[in-house]
Amino acid sequence: MASKAFKHTALALKVLEKILGSKFTVEGIHNLPDQPILFVSNHFTRFETFVVPYIIYKHTGRQVRCLADSGLYHGVLGKFLNSVGTISTRNPNRDNIILKDLMQANYDWMIYPEGSMIKSKETKKESGFINYTPSRVGPVRTGSAVMALKSQLYRDDMNEAFVQNKMEELAKLEAETGVKYVGSLKKVNTYIVPVNISYYPIRPGDNKIKKLAARVIKKIPAQIAEELEIEGNLLLDADINLHFGKPMNLSDYVRPVRSLINQVPLIKSETKDNFILKYFKYRLTNDFMDQIYSDLQINLDHIFSAALYGIGGGEIEIDRLKRIIYLSAVKIDKRKYRLNHSIFEENLFKIFIDEPHKEFDSVFELAKKQNLIIESGGGKIRISKENLDKKYDFHEIRRENTLHVIANEFFLLEDLNNIVKKICKIPDRELRQKVFEEIYEKDLNIFENDYENFFDENFSKDKSVGSPFFFEGSKIASAKIKKVGVLVCHGYKSAPREVHELAKFVNGFGFRVYGVRLKGHGTAPINMKDVTWQEWYDSVQRGYAALRNSCSKVVIIGFSTGGLLSLLSCSRKKDVAGIVSINSALKLLDIRTRFVPGINIWNEMLDRLHISKSKMEYVDDKPENPQINYSRNYLKAVEQLGKLMEECAENLEKISTPTLVIQAKKDPVVNPESGKIIFEKIKSENKFLFEPDFSNHCIVNGVTKEETFDVIKTFFYKLNLL
Repeated sequence: MASKAFKHTALALKVLEKILGSKFTVEGIHNLPDQPILFVSNHFTRFETFVVPYIIYKHTGRQVRCLADSGLYHGVLGKFLNSVGTISTRNPNRDNIILKDLMQANYDWMIYPEGSMIKSKETKKESGFINYTPSRVGPVRTGSAVMALKSQLYRDDMNEAFVQNKMEELAKLEAETGVKYVGSLKKVNTYIVPVNISYYPIRPGDNKIKKLAARVIKKIPAQIAEELEIEGNLLLDADINLHFGKPMNLSDYVRPVRSLINQVPLIKSETKDNFILKYFKYRLTNDFMDQIYSDLQINLDHIFSAALYGIGGGEIEIDRLKRIIYLSAVKIDKRKYRLNHSIFEENLFKIFIDEPHKEFDSVFELAKKQNLIIESGGGKIRISKENLDKKYDFHEIRRENTLHVIANEFFLLEDLNNIVKKICKIPDRELRQKVFEEIYEKDLNIFENDYENFFDENFSKDKSVGSPFFFEGSKIASAKIKKVGVLVCHGYKSAPREVHELAKFVNGFGFRVYGVRLKGHGTAPINMKDVTWQEWYDSVQRGYAALRNSCSKVVIIGFSTGGLLSLLSCSRKKDVAGIVSINSALKLLDIRTRFVPGINIWNEMLDRLHISKSKMEYVDDKPENPQINYSRNYLKAVEQLGKLMEECAENLEKISTPTLVIQAKKDPVVNPESGKIIFEKIKSENKFLFEPDFSNHCIVNGVTKEETFDVIKTFFYKLNLL
């Protein structure tokens, strides 16, 4: 097999990746020893036979041969497969070829022990792993284990014969294997490396590849059409993740038993080897299959489908389903399994923010389309147990009940499936509280990590100034008040302590109150340098998500930059009960802020030229509340503030939430025209503008706070919240 073929194919694959948009990722490369490897992997798609060896080559430079279905060896495709060293499953010399390659470390090999594509992913663990396919229901095949063991045993026998000067026996071994003995074989051991191939998302539906095939082939057989549909979408849109597990040294594996058997006299070496093969082939197969399946990269679809089966049927609130998914993902993460980005906590909490969530919405629509769930109105769905359990043909199940396939893959991880089933049984009130606590704890941890990483003796305040906070509602409050949570958000270069008194005032009516900490704030000024306005927005959404699990209604109160973020948040949501915008800046009074983007471009150019002189990264100033606010202002952060102002201004017309706009007439920081612009642009039927004759910016503290708070209180009465 020519190395050129591998290089050319890897190059072709690279081009193919760009055209198709496929995202191949490889993990665990550090696990690969510099020794001959037999890769063993799960098998779900037809293209794995062609693609996976070259993905390995691309990332490691290792040349991997593999077996392919004998039915593929026709025409151009057959010539291509032969040119890159692939062997037909019906090649009479296949075992000898594999054995020689592994013994001599010529090439690595990849074998799929499941024996064929497991389209349904239906595998069960009993005394061993049992695969379910139309052609065969039975244990995972042991052939790969036998080949790896044979290569190690033959090599050990040859080394032993050479050391003991048994040249006749050595010659016999050379004849049997076709391998000429060389001294370097003493340094060679065969390794098995388990490989898990994970796909996300798996979606049926027409695609460009299927349509292209339909132009070439007038009548596509049903089985091929299904494969083009599923696998075409995987190639076009899915994350395809290869994970190399811990290598299994066959020498270490068999050495203890081999040493023991060698002590038994009058038994031929061949007989001893056969005994070892029989003793180890099932054990070895189960060991590496267990690692393959447990190395699954778990994604949102896994937990979604497992939750549907765990609930079992009937009607359920969509929000409850989301809570089950979120808490399950958090618990699974603590078990140190591999997670797909779709269930990273920083992404998953956003299923609660009443905005589109790409990953959840996608699997939810799939479940609806396949009639596994039916929306019943009022934020509820009915789960169809009958359709979940409906049997489909092996070659149709990926298309007709995709989530059943995904669930089968997850069910092999019994401990994780038990987590989901257990969470499905938690009463809703308790479940809400647990989810709230997880989100809030994560928020506190984010702050703690930032505070530790950016602490500065000259600038950092006490932790209590910068930490997000939550005030529990009154236990004796009315049912109406208990349903409402209030989110409060501080301003630019400030910290949650800035809105502490405002939060206490609102909490005094019995409302639950969550005080947000914007990313980069409340630690040290340099923490602001590389934070984006989108990260500030996410900080607000984390607080909103926490309250949505604690209350059925949320009111948002934002001061200054917090007000901009609150307005932007309302422009993207339909269910916010009310918003209070206080001194939110659409325009700033300091004309120097207009030059900030140009200064940042200048600084970036100097960075590229490795010139530190003439750079201007920050300015020092005197804040209104030095005990809370930063006294250093990074220009990159000012630029982000400008982008936020633009984003907010462009989306004001989308706001229909009841709104109170408060803008001080003599604000020394914000152009007072900002308040009027906000008030005029929003489309809320219930909107109010209050323009007090104040000459300070931070009107939620000091002598101006009482009048500000009274206006907010009146607004709450107008919303019928008090």
